[in-house]
Amino acid sequence: MSVNGAAEDNASAVIFLSVKRPLHPWNLPSQESASPKFHLFNSFTRKKELFVPLSGKRVKWYICGPTVYDSSHMGHARAYLSFDILRRVMQHYFGYDVHYVMNITDIDDKIIKRARQNHLLDAYMSQEASKMDVTKVIKDVLDALEVFKERVDSETDPDKKNMYDTMVCSSLCVYFKAEILKVNVAVKGLEKALESKEKSSLEAAKNELLTQAKDVLSDWLDSLHGHSVNDHAVFEKLAKKYENEFHEDMSKLNVLPPDVLTRVSEYVPEVIAYVQKIIDNGYGYTTKDGSVYFDTIAFESKPNHSYAKLVPEAFGDNEQLLKNMRESEGELSMGNLEEKRNPTDFALWKSSKSGEPFWDSPWGKGRPGWHIECSAMSSQICGSKLDIHSGGFDLKFPHHDNEIAQVEAHYDYDNWVNYFLHCGTLRIAGMKMSKSLKNFITIRDALKQYTARQLRILFLMHNWTDVLDYR
Repeated sequence: MSVNGAAEDNASAVIFLSVKRPLHPWNLPSQESASPKFHLFNSFTRKKELFVPLSGKRVKWYICGPTVYDSSHMGHARAYLSFDILRRVMQHYFGYDVHYVMNITDIDDKIIKRARQNHLLDAYMSQEASKMDVTKVIKDVLDALEVFKERVDSETDPDKKNMYDTMVCSSLCVYFKAEILKVNVAVKGLEKALESKEKSSLEAAKNELLTQAKDVLSDWLDSLHGHSVNDHAVFEKLAKKYENEFHEDMSKLNVLPPDVLTRVSEYVPEVIAYVQKIIDNGYGYTTKDGSVYFDTIAFESKPNHSYAKLVPEAFGDNEQLLKNMRESEGELSMGNLEEKRNPTDFALWKSSKSGEPFWDSPWGKGRPGWHIECSAMSSQICGSKLDIHSGGFDLKFPHHDNEIAQVEAHYDYDNWVNYFLHCGTLRIAGMKMSKSLKNFITIRDALKQYTARQLRILFLMHNWTDVLDYR
């Protein structure tokens, strides 16, 4: 590309980012039935709209399922209980034939990193347990803590910084100040105990240290050795464990199972074909590392397309916009962002590095991007049109806006979903309850204190779109 062409592209990107936008126009579907009538709060218009299905009493509904890298929390319960209530009302009161489809995201950067961390920590603890090298364990933990502190100091996102501070204080600072310093002072005494074969106290102290330091230590081990974990079974094992937990939790909450359950790992060929169609339509491009990105400016430039239909105000606040886009790409993909043509472009297919699972594709070894997974699977099961798509409020932008863009780029039309439903977030201590922020209450812990019926009634006491605080 010429210098002038690059300058023109950069200028277009700046204009694209800075222009504030109104809500995209929404049209009521044509009505085929006189009754029954009810209204849904539609995220496209941010108000209640008359619900009109695409085909008589048949309702095609796709809901974003969990990313299975940790235990399900009360934020998940809020969403899945709320939509379960809406689903039951539609089916049992209004008599709709609801075809309810949910996905399991079992390929994701968060899963990859957590699986590697757990695998490396287990290997480390097993190795060190046999060696009984207490001095090395202490040194490793302190080295890991220093690296972690550097990461905390360099973090600019307020929610993540608060999360890091909490991790350090609750999991490590107390222990390090009360125990680690004491252990360091007593190292010689512990070594004497080892020499005299009094190993029990030494082993107990070491195990306690490893327990308290596991988050920081596993992150450090991953930074050193994550590239060496190439067995797909490591990643599959973690995802399967937490998927099974999720289904058990939903059963305990009396949430109806979906009519169709999809897993990303079972739809990789369909994802690849979906990405290729987007490229063929002129809305995707490959990079030299073998990744594929969605071209947001090419998409936006067409008169029949509009990007960010759900959250048009994301444009105009460049800093927040780019922060959201970066985070949605995944922690393991940050190094690839320089390959993008435009700041708002996002990954359809990610090239995989050593230590990351991969599948063969026309562009090289890689894995699906987060957003494309839902687009491809929902299209495969439900076809080119949806009545309802739902998920948590935090998914509106960029995840759901990117989903919309991908499907409309694939079919090259302007109307994929008629009603988008977003459940209000559940907060704790003023912050979003989130696995990535490590501030969540698991469903299993909550059910030790409340019954499933009590939780359902609790959510019924509020609008399903409200933001709630868990106390």
